[in-house]
Amino acid sequence: MAKKHSLIYESVLENIKAELLNGVYKPGEQLPTVAAMAKNLGVGQASVREAYRVLETLGILEMTQGRGTFVSASLESLQTDEDDGLISQLEFLEKQSFHHILETRKVLEPEVAALAATRASPAEIDAIMSAADEMDDLLRQGLDFVDPDVRFHELIFLAAHNPVLSKLLSALSDLFLDGRRFTNRIQGGPQKAVHFHQLIAHAIKERNPEGARALMYQHILDMERSIVQNDIEDS
Repeated sequence: MAKKHSLIYESVLENIKAELLNGVYKPGEQLPTVAAMAKNLGVGQASVREAYRVLETLGILEMTQGRGTFVSASLESLQTDEDDGLISQLEFLEKQSFHHILETRKVLEPEVAALAATRASPAEIDAIMSAADEMDDLLRQGLDFVDPDVRFHELIFLAAHNPVLSKLLSALSDLFLDGRRFTNRIQGGPQKAVHFHQLIAHAIKERNPEGARALMYQHILDMERSIVQNDIEDS
């Protein structure tokens, strides 16, 4: 279910961005309610809600309690006929957000993996291994593996047996999910991700907190380096 849900959410996000670029929604203008947008696009309200939240984090939308969701007025100076300022700004904000996400993950996830290696129950270890193996199977079939990918990281957070970390995961899950859109665009990115996930899973199974910590950090650092290199090649 998570796989289908995430893909729908991404399509909603791209649809809203396209309409911003086409001038359907202008700076300062109010967007339809979540319910109305969901009906217009024929999707669930949860997918629209996720897309709105991510675009708010990027500074593209402003959500005001009791008033609704608006296109940020700060985008007005970028909507010109002479250049692609709005397109560039949207791309910049997305990349900036992704780098912030990776920075946050580098702070949190290595220690979470180390805790999981120490505290995970046998059943939790089996579930983590299963998610890593499922990713590998789907990759070999040329299929998308976002569902087991997301589940893998959620399971590690849960296996740390720290309720505060579980609450943090709930707050950050939408942003972490959005960040995975960038990883899948990098040549060789999915293969590296699957390889690291399997190594991390084995370190947790072997009760090796130092190894789990180091591998998780290296996994996120590798994504960061790949994104930087991809930006250089695209420039």
